[in-house]
Amino acid sequence: MLKIAITPERPPQRLIKHLLTIEPFIDGVILRLSDSDDAYIVIQSLLQAGFDKKKLIVHSDVTLLNFFQLSRIHFRQGDRTAYNLKEKRPQLSVSMAVHSVSACQEALWHHLDYGLYSHLFPTPSKPAQVPRTPLEIKEALATGLPLIALGGITAETLPQLPAEFVGYAGIRLFEC
Repeated sequence: MLKIAITPERPPQRLIKHLLTIEPFIDGVILRLSDSDDAYIVIQSLLQAGFDKKKLIVHSDVTLLNFFQLSRIHFRQGDRTAYNLKEKRPQLSVSMAVHSVSACQEALWHHLDYGLYSHLFPTPSKPAQVPRTPLEIKEALATGLPLIALGGITAETLPQLPAEFVGYAGIRLFEC
C-alpha cells in the first residue's frame, strides 16, 4: 500500500527536519504549504539534503511543479486546473481530493492517476463531519479510480481499511 504523508503546519526548518526523518518510510508527501516562499525553501532544502524528488507532491502550485521539475501534483476536488494539466502533460502524476462517487467518476473521466478519498473515520481535523458510510466507500471504490484512504487513519484504524484502497494518507499518522 502506498503511504502518503501530508505536511502539518510547522515552521519550514522544523518541517524539513520532520520530512527528512520520515522520508524512508513514505512513498510521497503532499506539500500543503500556504506561503510560496516557505514552499520554495522547503523543497530546495529537501532536494539539497537528498530527499527523493519523486516523492515530492506539490499542492495545486503548477509554478513550483515547473520550477523544480517535479512529476507529482495534487489538487482540491473539482479543480479544473488538474484536468487541463493532465490533458496537456499526461506523463505527470496528477491526483485530487474526492469526496463522492461523482467526484471519483469525474477524476477518472479526466484520467487523473488517483484520488484521496475522505474521510473514512472520525478525525479531529473535521470534528463536525460524519465519516463515509461503508456503502459510500464501496461505491467510491467501485468507480475504478485508484483511491488512497484519508481521514482518521491511525495505527488502530489501518487494519479496518478495505483492501481495495491502493494506499493511505494522513498528517498525524506520520508524526514523529
